[in-house]
Amino acid sequence: MTEPLPPATAFAAAAAAANAVHIRPLVAADAVAYKALRDEALRTAPDAFTSDYAASVGRPAQEYAVRFGPLESGVFFLGAFNAAGQLLGCVGCEREQRAQQRHCATVVGMMVAPTAQRRGIGQQLVAACVQAARNVPGLTQLVLTVTASNTHVVRLYEQAGFTAWGLLPRAVVVDNVAYDKLHMLLVLTPDPFPACRSK
Repeated sequence: MTEPLPPATAFAAAAAAANAVHIRPLVAADAVAYKALRDEALRTAPDAFTSDYAASVGRPAQEYAVRFGPLESGVFFLGAFNAAGQLLGCVGCEREQRAQQRHCATVVGMMVAPTAQRRGIGQQLVAACVQAARNVPGLTQLVLTVTASNTHVVRLYEQAGFTAWGLLPRAVVVDNVAYDKLHMLLVLTPDPFPACRSK
């Protein structure tokens, strides 16, 4: 017979179950949920994105489905879903299409619903994105930009292995306030390419 869990342990187990998410690639059928999440993120955190709410809210949901490719393509979005199937967060990977840049992809569209933040969902999404990118043939590095003043998100990327390499001052302007964007890089594999160094 299984011993009943002590009350504190039972509470912790229940809390963990409530916070558990399932991460999987987004598909065309997720477009409406993705658009709703994206619109809310653009509305509530405009300084975190280069896209803006006013220009995006009228776009049809199915226009976004083209971003939901298979993992092996390097052009995909991952979604974090709760037990009820609600989309709580997502992150995208967009591989460069030009031959001389195919080794590089950009992490895009990282967002977590306001009601689901501070629960580790963003951390899980970034880790899953990095792991998926490591399995894409020929993909050797990820880049991203993040609003420099959003120190919580900067730390999240640093914990995933990204390092800062530059800062673009006044990258976005929202309501006449300028925000800098930090550029970050993660090398996925030991660099297979000899670098041309200036002499």
